[in-house]
Amino acid sequence: LRLGDRSVIMAALVLDDLVLSASRRPELLDSEIELCWVQSADLEFDKHKGETWRNGTLAVTSHRLLWLKPEHDSDHQTTSSAPARDCSLPLSSVKGHRGVNSFFKKTPRVILSVWRSAEGRPACAEEAQAEELDEVSVALRGPSGSYDTMEKNLTLALSRQEWKRAPVRKTGLTVGETYALATERQRGATSSAKVGASAAGIGGLVRKQREDNLRADKSIDGAFKDLAALMDKAREMVDLSAKLKEALRENAESADDTNDEDKGIEKFLLTLGITSVVTKTTAGSMFHQQLSQQLSDFLEEPLKKSSGALALVDVYCIFNRARGIELVSPEDLIEAATLFPKIGAGMRLRKFESGTLAIQSSEHSDEALYEKLEAMAQEGGKPVGIGPDDVAGGLDIPLILAREYLLMAEQDQVLCRDDGPDGLRFYRNFFRDLFEY
Repeated sequence: LRLGDRSVIMAALVLDDLVLSASRRPELLDSEIELCWVQSADLEFDKHKGETWRNGTLAVTSHRLLWLKPEHDSDHQTTSSAPARDCSLPLSSVKGHRGVNSFFKKTPRVILSVWRSAEGRPACAEEAQAEELDEVSVALRGPSGSYDTMEKNLTLALSRQEWKRAPVRKTGLTVGETYALATERQRGATSSAKVGASAAGIGGLVRKQREDNLRADKSIDGAFKDLAALMDKAREMVDLSAKLKEALRENAESADDTNDEDKGIEKFLLTLGITSVVTKTTAGSMFHQQLSQQLSDFLEEPLKKSSGALALVDVYCIFNRARGIELVSPEDLIEAATLFPKIGAGMRLRKFESGTLAIQSSEHSDEALYEKLEAMAQEGGKPVGIGPDDVAGGLDIPLILAREYLLMAEQDQVLCRDDGPDGLRFYRNFFRDLFEY
């Protein structure tokens, strides 16, 4: 459980501050996976009437229940004297839950029974005081289907109890072998079913339906176990990449100069390791916003290593490589990039005259770029022609962006071109020095 510098005290229950990234994405615990996101969710502390945090965003993960307050103060309302904050509730402290969703209830709710320690913090049953329980209601005022989405995923998380599991489990079987074994057992159970007098009549049909439902539940459970094996393997690879990155950083600090091979490996490792990818299934109607936030967090290090700019085609490749099998479409990637200003990300999507798309850091400056290009176009005070290859190597940027920068500098009269026997070269525009205007 991650504790912030401050704790949020509401009623008798102390909820922990939720640590967020620069794009307001929650920082997940080890092996924690997002299951679903729900908009317009209120937290109601039922034992203390009138205390409610309104209009937040709720997330159910494999380990916790996360609540994010609205980004704009005008959207935030609270009936408590204490201001609402981004907070989290560990699922290990939830004794049980019940749903209230009927035609006569305008707002569906999920009511959680939470174990509380002597200090008033959420605790597991072993640490909690005897019969010390608090109730927290989650009122779902968002789109239709929010109740079913949350209730289904909350039930799944509570039943699986991922927080009790080791980070990586090794069964000795591959995912395919595990699935084949489960399928074989299922066939054996079906073939061994006995047929007798009890299977006749309406009572027999009812019993058969119950057996079918039980087999379906077992099949679903087997599928989730198979998925967990795949997720565990992904976590293992992420841990490996993190260790290699740390080793490379230590090597770079201890050595005077890191060779090109190590730099290439480090760049590759920077594109690995999204343990909980945003999908349309988990994020729902918030998919593009959540994808934009995850993308901006992911691109912070690659942008630093690429002089503050990356071609969108390169972003598409490295981002999908990090997402594994959950690939994102080009259309969704562009839509997510266009939301950078809305979420306050430190980067933006830029379209050049030729139609080339790139993502640039907010710290990128065309004037600073022009100064670098002018310096490259002079050597010992003498003019030197430069081409896309020279700029790409000198600034450590993709060739496609180097060409766009040269054309952009020519349009702004910083450079001028010479299309001669040696090909297209760009020189410093000395005509600006002759004609001041």
